[in-house]
Amino acid sequence: MRWKQVEITAGALLLWALLYYLDSDGMVMLVLSACTLHELGHYIAIRLLGGQVARLRITCVGAEMVLSARRPLGSARELSAALAGPAVNLLLALGCAGLGEGWWCFAGVNLALALFNLLPVGPLDGGRALGCLLTLAGKGDWAEPAVALLSAGLCMGLTMGALLLWRTGEHNLTLLLVALWLTVAPFRGKMVKKAGRT
Repeated sequence: MRWKQVEITAGALLLWALLYYLDSDGMVMLVLSACTLHELGHYIAIRLLGGQVARLRITCVGAEMVLSARRPLGSARELSAALAGPAVNLLLALGCAGLGEGWWCFAGVNLALALFNLLPVGPLDGGRALGCLLTLAGKGDWAEPAVALLSAGLCMGLTMGALLLWRTGEHNLTLLLVALWLTVAPFRGKMVKKAGRT
């Protein structure tokens, strides 16, 4: 489904429908709200920093903003844009936590989303931020290998944790799927870049 620069994949729509059907506690709407505000934080930061979003693609594993090549952001502005989404979630978590018990769940969702996105893994905001920091420190040639190494270590740790939990009878399918997605996502991004060059 496509509307102007926004594309929502069939996988995202199917996943939302399934989760909504299985959701008896209203968590899906809280998570979608937190994710929307997260992406809005990125979008507003990009616009304020002089960039332009060429396309927003929403898939079953998250959202991907493609910036216009006509208005590129430098490393410092890209760092600010990468951290804007998690910053919005952290501010919402702090603000909602102080509003009372009825808001604690939304505060927790925002906190979890912010912390997850700050992991120094390739496709996440933390990986992009680390790459920008290394570039700003004059170590731009270290950025890709450092993020790849941290991504591999973290993904292996998450996968081992999920398998150990599974062995003890605590079947955490979400943790295993997240670990596998984080393992595969950087390679998928490289394949897409190669396909785009040809």
